[in-house]
Amino acid sequence: MCPDREILSAWIDGEIDAPWDRALEEHVGSCPDCRARLERLESVRRSLLEAPMPDWRPAMERVRSSLVARGLASEKAEPVWRRRVSLPMPLAVAAALLVMVLAGALAVSVIRSSFGMVRITRQGSGGTEIRIAASVSDLESLLRSVDKDASSLEDVIMLPKDVQLLYVGEPLMGKEAEFPRRKPW
Repeated sequence: MCPDREILSAWIDGEIDAPWDRALEEHVGSCPDCRARLERLESVRRSLLEAPMPDWRPAMERVRSSLVARGLASEKAEPVWRRRVSLPMPLAVAAALLVMVLAGALAVSVIRSSFGMVRITRQGSGGTEIRIAASVSDLESLLRSVDKDASSLEDVIMLPKDVQLLYVGEPLMGKEAEFPRRKPW
């Protein structure tokens, strides 16, 4: 049984894997009909490879001038930002709402990041826990205010999540009297 033209064409192009390529080679060597088909396919392939690439620009210009003559296109191409776009009303409303929601979310995000969060909790043992989340630029003023309020026994300062700290060693605990007193700011 002889292979069809598509299989022979794939074989000429090297698209048939082993062991089928060897079987096709043996068959073409013994079948004069397939050898004649193969020679015709190879001549077509050679003529296509040797032919120069056609110039498509004149044909495109004829189509464009035909469209201009019918009023379906303009002589000069209009820039993209000046072209009129027609959208169905529900799609335009949905796009406007989406833009407004994204702008609102961005505004809330900017406003929230500019304000710090302060939470003061009185504990049953008489102590006060102050949790503060603020930007790094406000950290110095926070430390000053915490340093002035010496009545609390414990201060917890939460840095923003985007701050990366380098941990060196283990934290040490000690008595305040063991540390030299710094000058207030």
